[in-house]
Amino acid sequence: MLEQRYDRAARIVGVLPTSGGKVALFWSLKAAALDSWRAAGLAAWRKDVAQLWPACECLLEQIADPAQLTFARYAHRLTRRPVDGRLVHIGDAWHAASPQLGQGANMALLDAWALAKALQETDSVAESLAHFVSLRRAHVRLYQWLTWLFTPLYQSDSVFPAILRDIFLAPLSRVGLGPRIQARLVAGLAGNPLSPLGLELPNYRPLSDCD
Repeated sequence: MLEQRYDRAARIVGVLPTSGGKVALFWSLKAAALDSWRAAGLAAWRKDVAQLWPACECLLEQIADPAQLTFARYAHRLTRRPVDGRLVHIGDAWHAASPQLGQGANMALLDAWALAKALQETDSVAESLAHFVSLRRAHVRLYQWLTWLFTPLYQSDSVFPAILRDIFLAPLSRVGLGPRIQARLVAGLAGNPLSPLGLELPNYRPLSDCD
């Protein structure tokens, strides 16, 4: 289970289980602050992280060199022409977005499937590429809008998005249809992307049946 701790929306520390009993530790940092972070040293950073989430100290002890950390840059960007002649943009090359909804890999896989489907169903490359874009355009635009909308709630210097998140959205996500809507959003299923591609939602076992 992904767990995160926030200082409003300005600072975030998170822990995400990966495989083999390991976890990924991440910390939000603006690109403009990278040099000053390096100059301050790991001790100062460990102090900041532990202050925000003391339970992370056992993980921080394992980090002895800045080289153990990877600075991951991201941008919110949409390529207006995903197809140019025989060149096709898929995944982040078409629709890069913040990782708040975690849909980068899922969207790229759906793009690849749509491209393969379009090539099989049409008679020419030009028709295939136009069909590919039509299959994915609505879902891509929806998630570009959603990530643009949700990112300030989790990464922003302003206090107001965090207040909105904590006072209104957090309680709503736990009652009524809130959990179902939230699950569809973070699963990449908002906007019904699977049906146009001839795909069906897998019959996932209930979590209670899992080992």
